[in-house]
Amino acid sequence: MNVKNLVKIAITASIYTALVWSLAPISFGQIQIRVANALIGLVPIMGMPAALGITLGVLLGNIMSPLGPIDLLSAIPTFISLMILLKLKRVLLGLIIYSIILSAWVGLLLNYAFGVPFIIAFPYLLIGIGIATIGLGYLLYSVAKRLKL
Repeated sequence: MNVKNLVKIAITASIYTALVWSLAPISFGQIQIRVANALIGLVPIMGMPAALGITLGVLLGNIMSPLGPIDLLSAIPTFISLMILLKLKRVLLGLIIYSIILSAWVGLLLNYAFGVPFIIAFPYLLIGIGIATIGLGYLLYSVAKRLKL
């Protein structure tokens, strides 16, 4: 790990956290569009520093989660999903897989913390997380790739 990669991790985590906190009303809950997830589109381009930065950003961003401390565990499925995205050669498929895994995870957390039925929460979460991760994330990926960032 060199200084350049540490800076990439820190910047990615900072931007992710700032987006989650500044858009907190839509970053949490059963109906959420976590705009910060658009940064996931940079993982295939930036590699492990982006994955680590987003994972740290999820940990820091979820400090203010209405689910409480249990939401800090969301960094684990986030990291696993980002590793899947890194291993896949198909970016869009990786973003879809990430969205499904995180929607299921958050649905389970909402069920555990608030009793929200998983079968009801999951589709709403998948739509919101999908908009941010697949829609905005793939757009960011396409623009960054075109600009050769």
